[in-house]
Amino acid sequence: MTSKQVWLILAVVFAALAILPGCGPRPTEQHLVSPYNGRQVWAVVPLRNESASRYADGYRIADELAVVFEKVEGIDVLPVNRVLQAMQGLGMEAVRSREDAIRLREVLGVDALIVGTVTSYEPYDPMRMGLALDLYAAPADGEQQAMDIRGLSWAPTSDAAGIERQTLYRHDQPVTTVSAVFSAASPAVRDRIDAFAFGRGTSGNWDHDRRLYTLNMNLFSEFVSHEMGSHLVWAEWKRFARNHETSPQERQASTPTAP
Repeated sequence: MTSKQVWLILAVVFAALAILPGCGPRPTEQHLVSPYNGRQVWAVVPLRNESASRYADGYRIADELAVVFEKVEGIDVLPVNRVLQAMQGLGMEAVRSREDAIRLREVLGVDALIVGTVTSYEPYDPMRMGLALDLYAAPADGEQQAMDIRGLSWAPTSDAAGIERQTLYRHDQPVTTVSAVFSAASPAVRDRIDAFAFGRGTSGNWDHDRRLYTLNMNLFSEFVSHEMGSHLVWAEWKRFARNHETSPQERQASTPTAP
């Protein structure tokens, strides 16, 4: 066999390896950074289960979300157990109203409180999970309050100009709300799982590890918590830019790409 033939065989082998699953370029996970000027302390309330499944564990999902937010540069997170202790001290079995959320946030002394619900939970193939998250935070100095349009319906039509400011700009409203449903059957979700699974598996086989996230509901729940946490941080970037009188060019430059 000539040297030319050897090089030809090696070239074919390398080309074949390059197209094998798991041998191409790996996706990278976006590093999350908070939009705030100083450090923030957040807390996550155990999520309410409003899905049709009794298997959804709002306590475990809250722990997963806390891990996600803890990794955000500029944000510290209280342990979920601390939140539960504060709720027990208040005689609060669950956060059922906006008033509950504000009261708990003030007792904990945190900058923001995340209250959420599990809207969908199907642990069977194809797995499906949905979350809705509300962020309750005290407005910073000079920050514009979000308007509650429902206040318009509380005033007489003939005297709409006389609506009190506290009716339209309520202090007990969540400053940011995000919700989504993820299905393991969706090609777009599978693409996101590819990026999330890389580097997190223990088998050393990336193709095997990423398939596990579409077969194991606990792993799929970790992925969904990561995605929803990322969505919430991105939404805060948009709100922060909108409420601090930046130019459109500055907003575009400072706001990270949506996950």
